[in-house]
Amino acid sequence: MIKGDKIKLVHKMGVFDNIGEICEVTDIQEGGVICFKFGGCHLGCMSYDEYEKYFEKVEISTKRTWSKWYLNEIRFTDINGKDVRCNYLYRTNGKKVQVRSGSFKAEATCCKDDEFEIEKGLNLAKKRLVVKYLDNQVKSIAKAM
Repeated sequence: MIKGDKIKLVHKMGVFDNIGEICEVTDIQEGGVICFKFGGCHLGCMSYDEYEKYFEKVEISTKRTWSKWYLNEIRFTDINGKDVRCNYLYRTNGKKVQVRSGSFKAEATCCKDDEFEIEKGLNLAKKRLVVKYLDNQVKSIAKAM
């Protein structure tokens, strides 16, 4: 928990009985005392034990928007040792990268605690796309036998 986090009252706490009220953490003091703002302008303090008993953290989800699709090319060697060049499209939303080529699709998602890096995500998604292509090729060869 850090300053700025939102917490919600889930059990009555003395006269503070507005169940569902969202409060903002204004400070975490030494010794674990949590200071919070409620009712727009009122301030309160509590121990971490009290927080666990009466409150829950409010997870704020950020709606991410997708970029446009960008065109690029990938090269790899197929099962038969032939060089393959194919175009693919990719897009990102700042946390995930999606790639597609023909009927093949793949993606890579950044862990919530990690910093997103487009190049790492794109490299992983492209490798997953190639694996799907190769898997399809192996299945086609097996079917033809």
